[in-house]
Amino acid sequence: MLERFVIRFAIVFGILAIPTLFRKPSWKLWVPYFLLNGVLNHLFDAILVKTGKLKYPVRFLPRKFKINFVYDYIICAFLSVWYGQATYNSRLPGIVGKLLLFGLPQSTYEIWGERKTKLLKFQGNWDWVHSAFAVFIVKILTRSILEVIKRVVLPKIDENVAGDERG
Repeated sequence: MLERFVIRFAIVFGILAIPTLFRKPSWKLWVPYFLLNGVLNHLFDAILVKTGKLKYPVRFLPRKFKINFVYDYIICAFLSVWYGQATYNSRLPGIVGKLLLFGLPQSTYEIWGERKTKLLKFQGNWDWVHSAFAVFIVKILTRSILEVIKRVVLPKIDENVAGDERG
């Protein structure tokens, strides 16, 4: 019962959070970044499930996914986007400091989910410390990708848009 409530709440949360993808500098950055985060979360999660580190006894569309689709593609993806938005103009100390602000609640949610619900179960030698470390690693990895997008991809998009407006 609690598990279904959490899953439904996360889906509603995701729908209500969609407008945050249209913040400046551009939806052309945040929407693909959101989707990229979902895919990266999916890949990491699939590896952990396949190697027997994690199990999701109760999940959305259990016949289609062995991973927690809602968590990977909604909760984690939005938190990563908001982390990216919060650190968009930050230097390394700000990026690391805000990593704690975004990573600790997410890790706490995972610990709560494992201990109080059937949404996830750590297995084998995997425990909350490993899970928290993985959250931080994924956040840093996706933030690094954001930096590459900012420096390489966005200038090309802006250049093409300016050329289209002139021609």
